[in-house]
Amino acid sequence: MTISIHNCQRELAQTPELLERLDIAQKQFQFHDTLLPYCEKIVNPDQPGSPVLVMVLHGAGSVGHDNFAQIRIPAEPLIRFLEQHGQKYLLLFPQCEKGFQWVDVPWSSTFHTLPAQPSKYMEAALALLDKKCAEFNVETRAALGISMGGYGVWDMACRRRFDMLGVMCGGADTAQAHLFDNTRICIYHGDSDTAVPVSRARDMAEALKLAGHKDFRYKEFPETEHNVWDSFFFDNEALPYLFG
Repeated sequence: MTISIHNCQRELAQTPELLERLDIAQKQFQFHDTLLPYCEKIVNPDQPGSPVLVMVLHGAGSVGHDNFAQIRIPAEPLIRFLEQHGQKYLLLFPQCEKGFQWVDVPWSSTFHTLPAQPSKYMEAALALLDKKCAEFNVETRAALGISMGGYGVWDMACRRRFDMLGVMCGGADTAQAHLFDNTRICIYHGDSDTAVPVSRARDMAEALKLAGHKDFRYKEFPETEHNVWDSFFFDNEALPYLFG
């Protein structure tokens, strides 16, 4: 794989030994005719109580069915951060197949309306979420999404309740901003993004303000294109805000 706007050098340097090193399990979930590969990791498993579920949705650079590409960007920094916090966490990293999207909308558009029905792979991810919430008696849920996955996080949170959302260079239906009154939200976007217009993030931040939302952070990076995920996972602001 070569470097593109949808990935980064740090991601391309990762090899499958990452799975063993971080003790990440590769699994599959069958939902109707959709086979959804996903990785699973329980952080701080010895802690008592039900885990905080964290759904992580990848971007366009990680599509496929190798059940590995989707963990290369977020897994290590996220796991290392959460290991330092005593809470138990259940991390889920589903993978969307090439030729499909988490949300069936054009990324270059300056707005979109929430689709009446979720996409094929979003529907499977929602079913996986429901299954794991029941299996682990989950009470608290978080979702993080990169680019295509940022669209996915907003879409997923319109269809299920979440307590924390982290959105990197994604887009939302601003008419749904009223749904997130009790959700802690962190939005990161580069002001020179050529893949997803920065107006998508600006408009959603403004919509959240107009809806009276008090607990969100919007950070726009000057002279920055698509990659804001490195800042999100390493700037010591986004993760402490969401999970601190």
